[in-house]
Amino acid sequence: MQFFEDLGALVERRWRSENYDEDAFPAVASEALEETTPSEQIDPWDIVRWVHHSTALPSQPDLPGTFGNPPITLYAGPRFHIDIYFWLDGTTSIHQHRFCGAFQVALGSSLHSRYSFHQEREINARFSVGKIALERVELLNKGDTRRILPGPDFIHSLFHLDRPSATITIRTYETPGGPQFKYLKPHFAIDPFFADALAIRKVQTVSLLLGMDHPEADSLIGDLVSTSDFQTTFSVLQTAAHRLKDGGLESMFHLDTRRRRFNDLLDRARTAHGSLVDLIPPVLEEENRQNNLTSRRVQITGEDHRFFLALLLNVHSRTHVLELVKQRVPDRDPVDTITDWVEELSNIKVFGSSEPNVLGIDNVDEDYLLVLASMLDGSAIGERSMAVGGADSINTVPETRVAGISESIRNSILFKSIFHDMPATGWSPPLQRL
Repeated sequence: MQFFEDLGALVERRWRSENYDEDAFPAVASEALEETTPSEQIDPWDIVRWVHHSTALPSQPDLPGTFGNPPITLYAGPRFHIDIYFWLDGTTSIHQHRFCGAFQVALGSSLHSRYSFHQEREINARFSVGKIALERVELLNKGDTRRILPGPDFIHSLFHLDRPSATITIRTYETPGGPQFKYLKPHFAIDPFFADALAIRKVQTVSLLLGMDHPEADSLIGDLVSTSDFQTTFSVLQTAAHRLKDGGLESMFHLDTRRRRFNDLLDRARTAHGSLVDLIPPVLEEENRQNNLTSRRVQITGEDHRFFLALLLNVHSRTHVLELVKQRVPDRDPVDTITDWVEELSNIKVFGSSEPNVLGIDNVDEDYLLVLASMLDGSAIGERSMAVGGADSINTVPETRVAGISESIRNSILFKSIFHDMPATGWSPPLQRL
């Protein structure tokens, strides 16, 4: 398309004047996007029409469509290219880039999360352990532009709120440096593009043994994790957890036999790797939580509801969630907004699913919503009753029921991340009967 040929020529001239300095390219790219505003000048569906009627396209670096639904390269120069990425239900993992440039939202909106990684130990050049910390969450709307920096200075993820969304990206093919790490909260940085044929085959045999319920599966896998390097051990245990689970890792740990089998494998791994192995269960639990929530986004189409799901997926702070909800719906109490969303979602059934609703939560009644509200704002049940029902409202929820509901909320896959700082047992919102 001529617009992108002109945009590419503009970027080429300006970057050439900087002697193709990689450090200068993000600024060159972002300034070009902000000046030419492709989000305002181009209808993304005209790009689809152009593809349909073209007899030839620029070189397409990502022909299999591994990033985008689909990605379409609009300009391909010798040092950089311009793409549009369409998104339906894709959610990017936490990652950094081995390229640089800038992107602009062309359609829809996204929740953009920025992270830092504090390395504590490098296992090898392609696997490190440390702590992943959320630094910032922002809502990106049509026309918003952000620079892409290479490496750990720009660790991020995107949750696309609208279906579809689209982003236009100006990026280099590759910027010299280390691997393009993917981050697994809360502890691991891995290179997802590294392929070790031997390790891959070992992991595949684990899937075979557990898939057929081989009588020697646990013995063979135990021997493998006690003699392998830590990176292979993690991949083996990750596969074992997925194969052993029944409806998710969380439920696996509530089934005595599967819990014992997995814990036995962890014990075997500790003989070789010691306390490093203790970092694996939290990573697998978080991976299961994320998979559970992202699978639900396909069934949730409302923009506000998807925004709420994005917060639960990415934000690990109750107060931060409330702040972001307040930003989106400024004229209402964010606690009321959230409980309304939960009630609405609890009434959405998924055809053919055995779950009670799209949230997978049983018995979302007035008591449940009242306890959830009091947990969100830290108030007593009686105080919340008055806030909802007025000065004459009297709380009648039995104490044992309050404790049971609060414990189910705190331990649910949906809410556990924002109530993670509450005690594992014995906590409930103070009753303060009025």
